[in-house]
Amino acid sequence: MKCKGNRKSKKTKLSLKYNIQKRCREHKRRVKKEAKKLGLKKKVRKDPGIPNSLPWKADLLADIEKKKAKKEEEMATRKAEAKKKVKQDREAVAKESQEAHRQKEAERRAKRAEEVELSQLETLRKLLLKADVLLQVLDARDPLRCRCPELEAWVQEQNKRLIFVISKSDLVLPTQTAQWLQLLGQVSPAVAVQVEAGNEGVAELVQMLGHSPASSSSKAPKAAQASAATAVGVVGYSGTGKRSLLKALRREAGSAPWLLEALGHLRPADDPEGEEALESHLHLAMRGMFAKGKGATVVVPPGDEALLVAKHMLERSSAQALMRRFRLPAFEGPEAFLEAWVKSRELVTKRGKTPGVESAAQRFLGELGAAPGCSCAPPEKVEGANQWATHAAAKAHLEQAMKAQIDILGSRDASSHPSAKGLTLSSRGLGPSVALQELMEHEEAEGEDEDDEDMEDGEEIEEIEEGEEEEDFDDDDAMEDE
Repeated sequence: MKCKGNRKSKKTKLSLKYNIQKRCREHKRRVKKEAKKLGLKKKVRKDPGIPNSLPWKADLLADIEKKKAKKEEEMATRKAEAKKKVKQDREAVAKESQEAHRQKEAERRAKRAEEVELSQLETLRKLLLKADVLLQVLDARDPLRCRCPELEAWVQEQNKRLIFVISKSDLVLPTQTAQWLQLLGQVSPAVAVQVEAGNEGVAELVQMLGHSPASSSSKAPKAAQASAATAVGVVGYSGTGKRSLLKALRREAGSAPWLLEALGHLRPADDPEGEEALESHLHLAMRGMFAKGKGATVVVPPGDEALLVAKHMLERSSAQALMRRFRLPAFEGPEAFLEAWVKSRELVTKRGKTPGVESAAQRFLGELGAAPGCSCAPPEKVEGANQWATHAAAKAHLEQAMKAQIDILGSRDASSHPSAKGLTLSSRGLGPSVALQELMEHEEAEGEDEDDEDMEDGEEIEEIEEGEEEEDFDDDDAMEDE
């Protein structure tokens, strides 16, 4: 049965239908891609929210707010924890880097210190062998502790001349310096110099060495009949003023080929222990070696050891002298002394609290060498072997020069001297031991080994020369062996 009219059927081919769908998909894809490039977003349908007709709308909104607040709090907590972790990781990395740098720096310093020590020992060995006169520099604040018994014994054994030079004599009373000259003069010739305060005593020292100083203002008698020193070396412990003395001698003597350029540094063989360590720490504190800043050369001992050093200082002085020097009330024991010292200076820590006795002891040792300073009085008897035998030819002239300087120092008024109000302690023992004999024996053994090798080489050369069969050896090699 046919349809009425001329209407066409709506049915299409499936191929056409699928083609249309494919083109629609492609078109939508292209539109979506272009929108993405242009940054256009698909319009988001707005949330209609909660209808007002809902009976529990208020409770639902309150619950939503609670969840939102809780979520924000958790987010803030996670952010804070993340920041804290990042900070901790950064600090850990920085700490590891600092520790590695500190360790590397410590290794570098230790290596450098070892190289310096070896270099100083080699320089000391060469200076001792080359010099015929040695100037042992002693700090005027504690000359006895600056003496090296090993050096004096070796000098006497090698029949060399030794002269004590009391440096920095402007830091103690003139009368006290004169007493030290009289005491040390019983062992060997001695002279006091003030390199930093007018170069006093340097001209006299040049004359005692048998040379004429550049300046003629010296009141000391000229040692014209004394044998002139051909090689003079300056030796001493650290911080005694060796370099300053060497410069002053060069200025005073002008062109002085007899003055050796190198300095002899005496280094203690081992770290002191027990009572010896306390005496060593107090000696360094008196000389201002614990001072803070550029002049500091030694680290202050720990608090407990610093307290023992303060106790040792009280044993070598009197309570009245300490009360006068530091203007303190009466006290009993080192702890009470340090507490009174802290209170008189109103010292506080960084937190505003009163420092403990151990911390106060460390600070006290650092300030002990400050003006008016602290020094040691000469003992009644002198220690050490007599060194005058090597100065027999010039003994009269040296004694005359020493007497002139002692008279000049003894006649000065000590009441107006800057160190008149300083603290005076008793002297205790000579300086720390130095492995001088081992150093010289070790070097002599090495020299003998080298001589033996040279002798063996010489014997081989002689055997080659005696044998007529050796005709093909190189002439250049033979010349090098000779």
